[in-house]
Amino acid sequence: MFLIKKIVTFLLLTTFFACSTENIIKINSINHKSISIETPNNRYNILLKEYLKRKFNNEKLKADFVLKADISFTSNKTLSLGNSKALNTTTGVTKYSLIDNNSNLLVKSGSIKTFPALGSSSNSLYSNERSLDHIKERLSQSSANKLYLQINIILRKLIEN
Repeated sequence: MFLIKKIVTFLLLTTFFACSTENIIKINSINHKSISIETPNNRYNILLKEYLKRKFNNEKLKADFVLKADISFTSNKTLSLGNSKALNTTTGVTKYSLIDNNSNLLVKSGSIKTFPALGSSSNSLYSNERSLDHIKERLSQSSANKLYLQINIILRKLIEN
């Protein structure tokens, strides 16, 4: 009886691993696609580019795709509790386009909006500016993470077709 349980367990495990190796091969073929990232030359776009470079493994000299991205920020005043100073909310919008480098065809373009972040309402101009800088850096990182996930979904759809 013990031998039969071992055989059944072995057959179930080999079936499970045999079915899952096909998915591993598909995911690894996505990771072998090289992407060149182009952004404008201002502080937060360069930060966005560096965060994206950390996500993508660009080992090839000639990239398969070109990702053009541009991040912009908007700040609005919001109401606060207790009739104190109004808070500032800042959101980031990243416009992107993914271009196939071999055929120069546009694969996908769009925009990604980040969740709003609250800023300080200090009396100090310096602390307000530093707070806004930190918020924009965090929104750049958040936008890079969202864009990375979006590009991976697009590449998986391309490989499946």
